[in-house]
Amino acid sequence: MNIMKRGRIILILLGILHLFWGCASDSSEPLKVMTWNIWHGGIHGKKANNFAEDTANTENILKVIQQESPDILMMQETYCCGMKIAKDAGYPYSLRGSSNLSIHSKYPIVDSIALFKPFNSHGAIIDVNGQNILCINVWLHYLPNYFESIKNLPPDSLVLKEADTRLKEIKAILHGVDSLEAELDIPIIMGGDFNSGSHLDWVESTRGAHYGKVVEWPVSKATITHGFSDSFREINQDPSKTLEGTWGFLSEDIISDRIDYIYYRGNGLVPVNSRIVMEDPEGGFFNSDHRAILSEFELGK
Repeated sequence: MNIMKRGRIILILLGILHLFWGCASDSSEPLKVMTWNIWHGGIHGKKANNFAEDTANTENILKVIQQESPDILMMQETYCCGMKIAKDAGYPYSLRGSSNLSIHSKYPIVDSIALFKPFNSHGAIIDVNGQNILCINVWLHYLPNYFESIKNLPPDSLVLKEADTRLKEIKAILHGVDSLEAELDIPIIMGGDFNSGSHLDWVESTRGAHYGKVVEWPVSKATITHGFSDSFREINQDPSKTLEGTWGFLSEDIISDRIDYIYYRGNGLVPVNSRIVMEDPEGGFFNSDHRAILSEFELGK
């Protein structure tokens, strides 16, 4: 074969590969992102057996993840078993920030980001068909006891009690995220267990479901003030129609409230769907004290 003919064949092959790669990078499928606190590694049993702990129960966490099949999964309370669960669920890329936090992806994780304290937050840059996205995984302090406080304290006291733990933590995390965005200039998805309600939920129209209170929750306000949008509330704009929350549903003497979120910021991210994952998986049961949040995004150019 002469050089000219061989050269034409190479050019044809390169053109085919370019066409294939172009199709792959222009995928029209929305990006599915899920955040889920799996409760002490996912080892708790059913309410009927007083949530007896057994590592065999992690099979139910696996079933939920397989059922929802998110592209990116931000997991809290990973502990003993979260990494194995994600491996069994088929995630080729995983990043463990601490015993508490891990990020799992079907797309390549190209860098890891240290952010604030590793038990509270960590980040990963994920290459989604050529578009880098900064994903931030968050867990804020469980004290003061949110679900006890909301029953008894007036709104001003509820706001003040957030100051020393959760508000201080989210301000430090947001400060770090602002610095990263200035350097990286890429879209950001931030999800996790914030252990705090939303000022977008505790409004006049939902006063009757919230112990008669309207509360300007400072953690969610700080996040929104820093330019983030709440993907769930963007899609489900009437809070009176989404009173089922992500925590509290296992107890009969407290309300269920949304304390887990997927926030986003930056050009090129458009939420097209968001919901609370609350259905038992086929052949199993929902064995976390948190429900998951699943949001879908279209990626613009």
